[in-house]
Amino acid sequence: MTTLSQTVKVAGREIGVNQPCYFMAEIAGNFSNEQEAVRIVDAAVRAGADAIKFQTLDPETITTKSNRFDMAAVGNQLQYEVFADSMTPAELQLFLVDYCRSKGIPAFSAPSHLQDLELMAKFGSPAYKIGSDLATHLPLLREVAKTGKPIFLSTGMCTLAEVETSVEAILAAGNDQVLLFQCVANYPGKPEEQNLRAMLNMKERFACPTGFSDHTVGIDVSCAAIALGADMIERHFWVAGNVEGPDRGISSDETEFAHLVGASKRIRDSLGDGIKRPTLHEQRNMTTNRVSIIVMEDVPTGRVLKESMLDIRRPGYGLPPKMWERVIGRKVVADIRAEEPLQSKHLDW
Repeated sequence: MTTLSQTVKVAGREIGVNQPCYFMAEIAGNFSNEQEAVRIVDAAVRAGADAIKFQTLDPETITTKSNRFDMAAVGNQLQYEVFADSMTPAELQLFLVDYCRSKGIPAFSAPSHLQDLELMAKFGSPAYKIGSDLATHLPLLREVAKTGKPIFLSTGMCTLAEVETSVEAILAAGNDQVLLFQCVANYPGKPEEQNLRAMLNMKERFACPTGFSDHTVGIDVSCAAIALGADMIERHFWVAGNVEGPDRGISSDETEFAHLVGASKRIRDSLGDGIKRPTLHEQRNMTTNRVSIIVMEDVPTGRVLKESMLDIRRPGYGLPPKMWERVIGRKVVADIRAEEPLQSKHLDW
């Protein structure tokens, strides 16, 4: 196996070439109990999410005790303390997966350490998400690849060479089901740093589905990614009444997420097939909204057309402007009224 597949399949749904954009609602940190899990999943389903994503982590294994965040979203804090406060207990993760299954929406998680894979195996999830922090963790990538399930790999903080190395490790483990996310690992992300063309670069280089994992405020950048051909969008999601986790500031609510999903279809429809031709509505409008050669005075049979008798203006069902020189000096063979579009039948050819 030397190349990635052009599509990946999640719970019977094809993602990739010639398929609509797939929407992943990232809810990690934005629920803290079963009631909140139900509330946020229900809201995501109503908003049109195709899948629910959360995180499986243990503060004891994700970081050292002295390592600190230094990002606007969380400030300068010990990472261990942030993760200890926002982690989702194993029992709640299992409840979430079961509830999503009852609602008919796929749920999958992202590990933060090799040890997390043991718990995640119990989920029966149709895919694995790998965050940017683990994008170069080759031992973990190989283990996940061995499951044969699709891998959604975020590539924040990576060079293209590092992405190639990770893809090669996955392929070598016998898995060609990979979607690559363009991602910038900064929270909140600045639109000018998102480099969406890198998503196109990876699609061309690896001939696989690509998407955008969005950490910006608002949905503008996600809409731009969709217009460029993103196969999947990952956005953080929050619902009123739930705990506000570290990523609340970059999370869409139900209304905004639904707007993004709706905009995706409109954007996709607007792209068309690239063939330059009038639409059906334009063909109808051409008769009234396009210009043609108009005779500006009454001209009886037998007269010769002069330039002073003619103009180019609407409507458009007369002879086209490109015939202007050809009709000057032609003899009229049928009476023409003032402001009548000039027709072939009026002239002696």
